[in-house]
Amino acid sequence: MMADGPYRMWWCSQLPGGAVPGDDILYAESASPGGPFRAPDGGQPLRVFDGTTTGWDQHTCDPSVVRVDGTYYMYYGGSKDGSPDLTQIGVASSTNGLQWQRLNQGRPIITPSFEVDRANKYGAGQPSVIHLDGLFYLMFTDTTASGALDNGAGQFAWRSADPTFQSGVEVFTANGWQPRQAGNDRSFSVLNGFSVDWQYSDALQAFIVASNGPNSGGTVLEFLNRNDLRIRPYPDGLLPGTWTEGPGLASRPDKHATVTPQGECGRVPIDVIQSTATAPPHTLGHFGFDLLTGRTCGDLPNWQVAGIFESYGIESSGLPATFVTGGQRLQIQELGVYTRLTGNRVNVSSQSFHQIPYGASLHSRAPAVKAADRLPGYLLDDDRLWPVADARLITANSSPVTAISTQEYDNHLKSPTLRLACP
Repeated sequence: MMADGPYRMWWCSQLPGGAVPGDDILYAESASPGGPFRAPDGGQPLRVFDGTTTGWDQHTCDPSVVRVDGTYYMYYGGSKDGSPDLTQIGVASSTNGLQWQRLNQGRPIITPSFEVDRANKYGAGQPSVIHLDGLFYLMFTDTTASGALDNGAGQFAWRSADPTFQSGVEVFTANGWQPRQAGNDRSFSVLNGFSVDWQYSDALQAFIVASNGPNSGGTVLEFLNRNDLRIRPYPDGLLPGTWTEGPGLASRPDKHATVTPQGECGRVPIDVIQSTATAPPHTLGHFGFDLLTGRTCGDLPNWQVAGIFESYGIESSGLPATFVTGGQRLQIQELGVYTRLTGNRVNVSSQSFHQIPYGASLHSRAPAVKAADRLPGYLLDDDRLWPVADARLITANSSPVTAISTQEYDNHLKSPTLRLACP
């Protein structure tokens, strides 16, 4: 579930009328993680991703969605009736989270290893993705892997700058992160379980993993070290709430932990959506609480505070509306620009505001520049060029646009590209 102004949710279900009978991926959104979730027009949830009629993914399930540089990536499990290949993992991309295009030429990006023949014939699936420091981190199940338990339980972690995981892949092993090689990519399970979801907490500097508990009475929260997934920096927690399927964590678009509306650094909201056993059964339910770290923003280094509020709009009495991007403050005069840049906005203290390093100020009617075959952009008071991916951000600022040469454009240092929060 993605907190992006509204809470946007993709999940697996079955609706009549699809291309192939069976599992589809649905979409709905809500102003609250507790729902009600509806289509953007207020109607019933939408089928946004369907199985192929003849391919490896006739059935599609277990979506995990992340947005990076304006593109949505959805990792999912796919299978077909009577397939000897079992479940496999694919990825699709979208500009809006509603219409999807399969990547990797429509082929799976991860297939079962078939290292061990177990009674559990599920295969490789149940992916969960995070984007961190330019890399996609993927956790997934493979019941045929050597590192799994006898019942097939186990979670394997890969990372790559390539969203299709076809190049530059590192895998987590008993010796830490290593380049992927034959025999090492599913030799070490970072935790036991099926169908987990994870996110990264900038406040904790750790991964948070949610999984089904040992019985149906709660969801277990486990914490993994930022650099070494063998290290548990915090004790496990239990989030009460009956379940029948795996959990999903509410996260910001890059799959990092969200921030409380009060903009607290020492309070990490944990909101889980999962299929619940309470009446009626298999209804999606919301369970949550806040983790208290015992620290304030003032206890943390400035770079960590900036990471907590990355991609958020921050507001503080008497101070300009500000968008946090690239670990710095972009202070904005025009409300129409500010609201288009982010759907997630919080109140912060003046101390927290000033802990985030200053980047630049975008004043009303600030002149923009353009060059052939380049995005338009702003030259601001940090002497950098801020590219703009959507001209509506220039129109909303009432900015005149001046043409410059491509050479002049390319000679400027660049700041992060400014994009609409949600198309």
